[in-house]
Amino acid sequence: MRKRMLFAVATVLLLCGPATPQDAKPGEPNRSEASGTKEMSKKPVTITGMVGAGGLTLVEEKANRTYKVINPDFLKENAGQRVRVNARVSKDNTEIQVSSVMVQEEPMVANKGDAAFRR
Repeated sequence: MRKRMLFAVATVLLLCGPATPQDAKPGEPNRSEASGTKEMSKKPVTITGMVGAGGLTLVEEKANRTYKVINPDFLKENAGQRVRVNARVSKDNTEIQVSSVMVQEEPMVANKGDAAFRR
């Protein structure tokens, strides 16, 4: 009984030992290149801007730069609103992958000529 168990364990170890890793060959494209996704930055950034129609774009306020949103389902319900997002930016600064969304309230501006300020 012991010999059979030892033989079974030895057979499994010998068969699994020379197994090669299943990495892509040197000339083949990576999985990310094959699927069409771009490489993103590792650190998320905070961007404030206006959401385009359907959540497909985000126009940054400071630099007036337009980003294409990779995952528009995050911004779909905030179309046309001013938001602040945490996102990872693509290496070429044209696309973002949104991780969180916060709607920014429009600041209230007081007009000194309003009736509330007259006495």
